[in-house]
Amino acid sequence: MTEEQLEQQEWDIVRNYLVGATKAQRHIFAARANYDGNSEAFRWLVDSSETDQATALLLYWNLGAAWHVQFDSAEASSSPTTYQLLRLLEQRYKAGFYETASIYFDPHRGSGARPGDYPDIPVKLAIPDIMLRPVEGSEHVAIEGDPEGFDEGLPFDIAETIYALYR
Repeated sequence: MTEEQLEQQEWDIVRNYLVGATKAQRHIFAARANYDGNSEAFRWLVDSSETDQATALLLYWNLGAAWHVQFDSAEASSSPTTYQLLRLLEQRYKAGFYETASIYFDPHRGSGARPGDYPDIPVKLAIPDIMLRPVEGSEHVAIEGDPEGFDEGLPFDIAETIYALYR
C-alpha cells in the first residue's frame, strides 16, 4: 500500500470517528491531536456548523492565531493555508456559524496556545475582540494531558486502528 493510500485510510478512520463523535469528544480531539498531521480533520471541524463554539475557539488559538497577527496577508504568512483557515474561523465565529456553546472554554487559561503567547511580535492584523472572550458553556471538558481513554485526541480503539495501518 502506498503512503498516500495509508494517509487516505487514516483520514477515513478519523473522519468517521468525528462524524459520530459527541461535542465533548470533538473538543478533546481539537485539544489533543497532533497539529502537524491533522489538517483535514481540523478543516472538517471548521466547516461543520455542529462544532461547538468552544471547540472552534480552541482551534483558532491552537492553530496559532497569536503568531499570525504579524502577517497582514496569506502570502506574507509563514503558513498561508493556516492563515486562511484562521481568517475563515474568525469570519464564521463572528457570524454565528457555530450555533451551540455548550462547552466552557477560556482562551486565556489552560495548557494550549493563548492570546499572550507572543507579546513581542508586531501586530499587523489584530485579533477580533470576540475571539478573546471565554465561551460560557456549562460543560467542562477535561483536556489537560491525554484524557483517560484517549491518545492524541482519539479513543484508544480508534488510535490503535490507525497505528495498525502502519505496522
